[in-house]
Parts: sequence; C-alpha cells; structure tokens
Amino acid sequence: MKNILKYSFLALVALAIVGCQSLELDELLDNPNSVSPEKAELDLVFNAVMLDFKDFVDEVSDETMPYVRMAAMADGYFYNNQDGPTSFDFMWETAYFDLLPDLNLIIDNATERDLTTYAGIAKTMKAYILFTLVDLYGDIPYSEAFQGVVVPSPKADTDAAVYGDAADLLTSALADFSNPKGSLGGDLYYDGEGASWATLANTLLIRYHVMTRQAGGSGAAIDAILGGGDIIDEVGEDFQFQYGTNRAAPDSRHPYYTDGYENGGPSWYMSNYMMWQMFGVKDNEDPRLRYYFRRQDGFEDNENQFTLDCTTAPYPTHWEDGYPWCTASGDFGDPDGIRGGYWGRSHGNADGIPPDDLKRTAWGLYPAGGAFDDLPMIIVDEDTGDDTWQVSNGGTDGARGAGIQPIFLSSWTHFLLAEAALTMGVNADARALLETGLRQSISKVMNFNTTVVDATLVPTDEAVDAYVAEVLDLYDAAADDEERLDLIMNEYRLACHGMGLEPFNSYRRTGYPSLMEPTRESTSTSFFPRTFWYPAVYVNFNATASQRQDLSGRVFWDTKPGDLR
Repeated sequence: MKNILKYSFLALVALAIVGCQSLELDELLDNPNSVSPEKAELDLVFNAVMLDFKDFVDEVSDETMPYVRMAAMADGYFYNNQDGPTSFDFMWETAYFDLLPDLNLIIDNATERDLTTYAGIAKTMKAYILFTLVDLYGDIPYSEAFQGVVVPSPKADTDAAVYGDAADLLTSALADFSNPKGSLGGDLYYDGEGASWATLANTLLIRYHVMTRQAGGSGAAIDAILGGGDIIDEVGEDFQFQYGTNRAAPDSRHPYYTDGYENGGPSWYMSNYMMWQMFGVKDNEDPRLRYYFRRQDGFEDNENQFTLDCTTAPYPTHWEDGYPWCTASGDFGDPDGIRGGYWGRSHGNADGIPPDDLKRTAWGLYPAGGAFDDLPMIIVDEDTGDDTWQVSNGGTDGARGAGIQPIFLSSWTHFLLAEAALTMGVNADARALLETGLRQSISKVMNFNTTVVDATLVPTDEAVDAYVAEVLDLYDAAADDEERLDLIMNEYRLACHGMGLEPFNSYRRTGYPSLMEPTRESTSTSFFPRTFWYPAVYVNFNATASQRQDLSGRVFWDTKPGDLR
C-alpha cells in the first residue's frame, strides 16, 4: 500500500525536482524534509485526514452540546428521543471509514520509513479519536477492526482496554517526537511542528488521567508531566481548526456561519439557560456575552403564540425559582427588564419550528466567525431596529465565517488541572488555576477578530477584573471542595463555547455543574444519557453488534453515583 498514490504524484515530484536545480538528487533522497514520492503520498493522505478530523470534531460537538445546555435540546422532549441511532452514523463513518484507516496507513508507512514526525502526529490524532469514541459509546471495535473481508464483523473491545491503548499511542508519539524526522507539509493545526504536537500529546495524557481519576488515573503521573513543563498552557498553543472566509468552491467558512448568515436565518436554537447564566446569575455580566451570542430581535414583548408559543404557557412547577422561561431575557430570567432579545429555547423544547428564524439569537463572533452583538442592551420601542438586525445577509456580516473549531484550549487545561488539584492530590493551586483559566478564556474571546468589534462595547479591564473577582469570591466562600469543584466545572463549561465534548464528559465524571436547567417536560423515567445509542450503520451491518436497550450504561470511567438530570 505504500505506493498507493505513487503514480498520481510523479508529475508533482518532477516539478519539485525541476524547481530545485541547485540541489543534487542524492540530497533530495537523503534529506527527510525534502519532497519524495513517499512523503508526497503521506502529505496528501494527511491533508484528507486533517479535514476529516475537523468534520469529526465538529459533529461530536454538535451532538453533545444540547445535552449540557450549551445549545438548546430541541429535537426531543426527553433524553431518550433527542437523538436516534442514525443521528450518529456520520460521526461513526468518518471515524471508521475515513480517519482511522488513513491514520493506520500513515503510521505503518511512516514507521517503515523512519518519518517519526509523521508517525507521532498520526498516533496523537488516532488517540484523540479513540478516546472520543469510547467517551460516547463505551465498548467499540478495535483489535479486530480494519481487516476487511478477513474479519467483516469485528467484535467490540472493552472501553477500558481501548482507552489504555489510546494512552499508549500518546506515549509512543512522544517517543517519536523526541527524535523528529520529516516535516509534514499542509498541517492545518500546527504547521507541521512536531514540538507543538508533542505539547498536545502531553496535554491529552493529563486529560486521560483526569478522565480516569476514579478508574486508575494517576495524580503522580500528572505531576510528572507538569514537571516537564511541556503542556498547552498558553493561548498560542491551542489545538483548534481555523476556518476561512471563502464563500464557495469550496465554502471554507465555519458551518455555524454558513447556517445562519446566508439566507433564511439560523437553524440552531441557543440555550436559554446558557445565555441567562452569562448575565442573570452573577452580579457582573460575563465579558464574553456579546462575543458568544448575536441577537436578531431586541424586543420580544410583542410576540404571540404563533412565533413564541411559550408566551402563554405557565411557568413549570418543577423549575427552580428565577430560572429563565420562554426566552433567556423574559420576565423570569430578567425580572428587572434591563435586557432584551436573548431568544433561545428551554431544555427539551421540541415543539417544532415556528417562523422565528430572523428573531432567534444566532451564533456570534466567537467561535463561529459571526457578528459581534452591537445592539442596545434593552429595546423600549418595538419598531426600533425592526427587521434590520437579522444576520441573514448573504454572508456579509461580522468576520464572514473566519471562526475556529476549538478542540482543546489552554484555558481548559487549567480547569482540568484545578479539578486534579482538588481531587487527585496534584501539586498545584486550584484557585490560581481557576483564575488563569478564566482570564485566558476571556482574553482569547475578546481578542478574536477584533476588527469587526464595536470598541465602545468592549468590556473594560475593570469589568473583566470584577467578573473574575466575583468568581474567586464564590470559590473562597464555598463550604468544601465539592462546592469548589462545582464552581470550577461551571466556569469550565462556559469557557467551552463551541465544543460540547469536554462539558459532556466532565458532567458525567463529576456530576457538576449541579442544578442545571431540567428538561421542560417533567418525567421520572428520562435521565441524562451516560452513553449514546450505537450508530445504526454499526448495528445494522456488524453481525456481532447489538443495540443497547437504553442510555443508562456507563463508560468505565463514569463512576459518579446516582442519576443526572
């Protein structure tokens, strides 16, 4: 298979040699950083992998965000019908039919040719995918997979075994990076720098130990990694995919931008609870609010049951007092009436789609590359700005789609380490880590595509300091480490805007944040899913697979007692 693309690249290699007339042929063959047919093959396969990986992560995030109230859960009234087996087919196919076979090919070929940088990057990406598949589904095919007709129906390996193998891949990748050979062309994440990928691999090992802290994870191992000093702890080291602004052939923009900023309005509903948390819970408004969400209709008091069906519905009896209802800035979420237009949906509102596309709150500047919210905070006249603030303007608003897909950010590292300091005896100051995570997240968001931001509405340094100080005061006032962990996980979740996997995992692992908004309809039989349905494409075509009966089965690292809401 190592020459699978050889003939496609003969012309490319010829051009490369002709364009480097000052080099001798033996130099081109001996220099691991020079173009060769084999490396050209691997670069092309890697280019496809980089794009498929972005699609995989985007789909994972899209599927997990609604469950943890980062976007509205609007496809089902209850957890067991929010998604069905077919909902996960694309994610599964991308992993098993595209990514993992290509990564295995790269690892085998790179190892044979001693291109350690290629091998290390492929192992790191493969480890992330395996971790993710286990996080979502538990037991998955692995040891018998990818053998074609030899094993057409590979059995599922235990989740713990696959997780351990993924961690071993990271350790192997670090060995590769310690002796880097070959420079990857077309790296869409770290520009082919093996050192940056090594930093990521170390960080993912910390994540592995925190994830498994109740199932064998080691605080001492985390301390050892921290002793090396090579982790994602600065914004410039963030693991993310950068989208472009090209509108067609191909459309390189963030999918949330393409969804909402062309024509017809956004299909997403933002989470009322998430928006309300950022302005209605603390005394200080979250500095990221105008960057995360872009309102389209600032006056929501003149709606009827046709456009906003919850206007006539009673406040749910199982709702905590003061929680938002109908919209985030309605009478309950904003009783003083100082905000308007935070138009989302409550958790589990699956009432169908009314003609509200040009009214509902859209994805904002961060991370979607959308528009900064420059609307007045409260609209007193229903005609002010009527039909002029909607964002479906043929892709001309805001940063025109130049957003990012966050995958693992430096701020998240600090929140994870704060958890490890509280629960695993890691030698670190949880309070200081919480502050650093907060400040890094806020700084990243506030420095995102600043050319399309209204400078008069940018939070001041004093406003940022006040927000951070209030969070730290809450931390100091906590009665015990459980309350402190609850606070950290809530701030972690707010910092993960645009990536649902990390909060989905941390909620199952810790049970925090506590007291999140329940489903709109009350039930005693629908609990938060501890795993997802197996994809239909897996159970329908693998003779050894069977669909789970419900979503209560747990991944091996999920040992938090009781049910989650």
